Amino acid sequence: MKKTTIQAAFFDIDGTLYDHETKQIPALHMEMLRALQCQGIKICLCSGRAMPLLRNLGIDDAIAWDGYVCGNGSYVYDRDRQPLYQNVIPADSARQLFQLAAQDGFGLLVAGNCVFTTRDDPDTRALLDAVSLVDIPKRDLQPEDEFCIVSLAIADTQTRRPAYEAVPHVQVLYNTLSVDIMRDDLSKYEGIKVLMRHFGFEPGAYMAFGDALNDLEMLEHAALAGAMADGDPRVLARVENHCPSVKEAGIYTFLSERGWL
Repeated sequence: MKKTTIQAAFFDIDGTLYDHETKQIPALHMEMLRALQCQGIKICLCSGRAMPLLRNLGIDDAIAWDGYVCGNGSYVYDRDRQPLYQNVIPADSARQLFQLAAQDGFGLLVAGNCVFTTRDDPDTRALLDAVSLVDIPKRDLQPEDEFCIVSLAIADTQTRRPAYEAVPHVQVLYNTLSVDIMRDDLSKYEGIKVLMRHFGFEPGAYMAFGDALNDLEMLEHAALAGAMADGDPRVLARVENHCPSVKEAGIYTFLSERGWL
C-alpha cells in the first residue's frame, strides 16, 4: 500500500489505544502517534466517548490531536475542539430510555454535554471501573441534558432488549463490555467523513484501529484497518488484519511490521 494514499489515522480508545489495566496509553503507542504526525498524517481520536468522558480519562490532552470524533459520530471537533458537527439522541427518545431503565431497575451511564449515572449499584460501579471513570456524579435527568450515548449498566450484555430497540431514532449495540445505545443514523465512519472533508481529504484516505462493534464501519471503509486481536470476535471475523493487544502496544507493532514507523 502506498503511504501517500493515507492522510489521517483514527483510533478507538478503550481496548485499542488505551490500556485500562495500566490506566494509560502505552509508551510505544505514544511514540507511534508522534511518528505518524512527523510524517504529516493527521492523528484523531474516534470514540464512543463524549468529550466529558475523554476529559475524565485525561486522554484529550495526551498529545496535540488533529481532530475528534466523539459519541460514535454525534460530535465532531477540530484540533482546537471547535465543533464541526453535532447530532444527539432526540429528547423524547432519551426520556423513553430513562423510563425503561427505571422500570427494569437498570443503571445508566449517560454522556453528551454532561456525564452522570442514574444508580449506584454493583453493575454501575463495575462498568465505571472497567472503563477507568472516576468521580462520575449520580443524579436524575435534567431539562438541559443532551446525550450521544446511553449505556446500560448490566452484567448481561448479550441478551437482546426489544423494548430499548423499539425506542425511535436509536440503535442498540450489544458489546462485550456494555449495551450501548446511540442514534440510528450515525456511526464513527459518518463522523470520520465530516473530519476528512474538513481536512480536504478523500473520505477513505485513512487508517483506523478498533476492537468493538461500533468500530466495524470505520474499519471496513479504511484504506488500512487493524482490529485488536483480543477484541470482539464479530469484528475479527469481518476485518482481515489483526493487531496484537493494547497490552503489548499492538498498533505500534502492526505499523512497524508494515514499514510505517
